[in-house]
Amino acid sequence: MRSPRGFAASVVFLLMLPLAFVYLAVVGAGIDIAMHAALALGSALMAFAVFDFNTARWIAWIGAASTGVLAAIFALQGVSDVVQAAPLRYLVFQVLGQRVEGWLVDVFLLWCVAVLLLDSHGKTKALGVMAMAIALCVEAYANGLAFLGTSLNVEAPALKVLVLLPFAWLLLESKKASGFAKA
Repeated sequence: MRSPRGFAASVVFLLMLPLAFVYLAVVGAGIDIAMHAALALGSALMAFAVFDFNTARWIAWIGAASTGVLAAIFALQGVSDVVQAAPLRYLVFQVLGQRVEGWLVDVFLLWCVAVLLLDSHGKTKALGVMAMAIALCVEAYANGLAFLGTSLNVEAPALKVLVLLPFAWLLLESKKASGFAKA
């Protein structure tokens, strides 16, 4: 397996919604806590997994930095959901959770494009092209909406689930054996 950490991160992201609803059914509240915990764990795993793919070191470091900071933001958002402190909530949702989080997701998607172009082959590359095209279109639409003063949450929240498509591709990409030397 090329990247056990990438595989685990992808599984966490892809199971995030079903597990959050199970959490909600069992606990009865706090779905945001479960979602932020899954996002933090998946991002932390991905921050280390980026080094398992055959890209230039500087590309891997950019991927690691973006996902590492995302992990910290998601963890702080989860803590904020638990403690309900207004100043922390403002910082992690209004300051970090708007533009910074969005930019970091964009950087992660660019890392995915680099992996797609530099390290993916065969059928997984074809799946990656489709997954990334859809995810990038959704992200471009979200950025356009933000520029217009609204958001994807307001206009078309169901489209947010399509941003998980790169993780389906990364799951398969992580599972493949790597026959190429690292750059």
